[in-house]
Amino acid sequence: MRIVKPPKIVYIGAGSAVFGLKALSSILRSERLHGVELQLVDINEPNLEVMTNLAELVNREWGAKAHITATTDRRAALPEANFVIVSVQVGPRETVWEQDWQIPFKHGVRQPYAENSGPGAFAHTARNLPLLIDIARDMEELCPEAWYLNFVNPMIRLTLAVQRYTDVKVVGLCHQLLWGYAMAVALVADRYGVKIPPGFNLHTNYRNKPFLEPVMNAGYKYLDIKACGINHFSWAYDIRDRESGEDLYPEIRQKWLNGFRRDFEPLSRDMFEIFGLMPTPGDSHLCEFLPWTHDPVTEPWEKYNLELQSFDGNRKRRADRLQQAKDIISGKRSVEELRGLRSEGIPEIIEGMTYNLNTYMHQLNLSNNGLIPNLPADAIVEVPGMVSSMGIRGLSMGPLPEGIAELCRRELAYSSLVVDAAFHGDKDLALQALLVDPMMNDIDRARAILADFLVDFANYLPQFTGDWS
Repeated sequence: MRIVKPPKIVYIGAGSAVFGLKALSSILRSERLHGVELQLVDINEPNLEVMTNLAELVNREWGAKAHITATTDRRAALPEANFVIVSVQVGPRETVWEQDWQIPFKHGVRQPYAENSGPGAFAHTARNLPLLIDIARDMEELCPEAWYLNFVNPMIRLTLAVQRYTDVKVVGLCHQLLWGYAMAVALVADRYGVKIPPGFNLHTNYRNKPFLEPVMNAGYKYLDIKACGINHFSWAYDIRDRESGEDLYPEIRQKWLNGFRRDFEPLSRDMFEIFGLMPTPGDSHLCEFLPWTHDPVTEPWEKYNLELQSFDGNRKRRADRLQQAKDIISGKRSVEELRGLRSEGIPEIIEGMTYNLNTYMHQLNLSNNGLIPNLPADAIVEVPGMVSSMGIRGLSMGPLPEGIAELCRRELAYSSLVVDAAFHGDKDLALQALLVDPMMNDIDRARAILADFLVDFANYLPQFTGDWS
């Protein structure tokens, strides 16, 4: 029997404990990936050292036999790579995200979330895009056959940028469908004896995580959801009992729209009732893509209880995760804490492709090419798919209901403009993009927001030159 050589994985952004704990533990607990070559890359040397020490400890304790090295120079790591994990951010994450919200708010635009759509997401895209393209350019030169595994938001925009402007093979990976699993199982919890916390909701803030995670896990255990659309704006096509295959969509529809708690993800409920399919991301992300969530007169954030991102909560989460890594290294906490962390799809993708496992993935961000026929062919869409030695193939899902498809098409057209503007550093195109934004209702306001973005984030936007003050 021919022995397949373990792959070489380069992980760029490995100094982040928030994502790194899950990424590293999932790779190192995979029996199929024993002996893998794992190169960790980050420009934050102290954090990189912590995460490298953690990876080496896990490697020893779990007998993973991985060959682990670390460097601040990604070009030194990339030659002969088979898979490149990219999980990076340009600028201090919470600080710049808060500015993405505050700058538009100063000019009268109250975004409900400001990560993946809305004017703040323009700045989020423009900051990260040059780095992601630079990584792809290095891959074209040093490991042209490698797969680029993108975990950076805004997912559809940055994955599109790599697809449009480089020749590398790219897939976007996200865990947001788990919010859909939590939402669905909460509606049929009695069937499975799942305990739902009082007042349960899907808010993404840090303090809600202990309540949300167990319900997500239960949903994934008992249900099978096939969804499609675009990242953070996908819609359930099919919801079934994972064991029996029973169609649960009619029961979920009946319960949610007829008497279930009115305060349970109310925006998702309204969209379900109006458009006929259950949205999967939960209200926190769903609200980013809709033109009805920011009106200062009707204040829909009050009606739908749309909480802003907790920037301080995110800072605490980041500090807590880094401290957890340090405590495990020092022996204050057990390395076994990491065994149960959720996989983000990394080993599944790598194993499936390396060993031809025909692995089913419930959520992939890929070039459309007819997977959803009433969305643009070159758009990045989110569909389930299969991973094998042939690569990554999305499943054809058929057309979305036309109302939902139009909402997706608007976002995709907007995102395409943002990508082109951010890639070329084109201020005129950037203004056009902001004026296509569903949250923008005034030309001068768009001009003022753009001017502030380009001045306040000038150090992070090398592609834009000139004086915009």
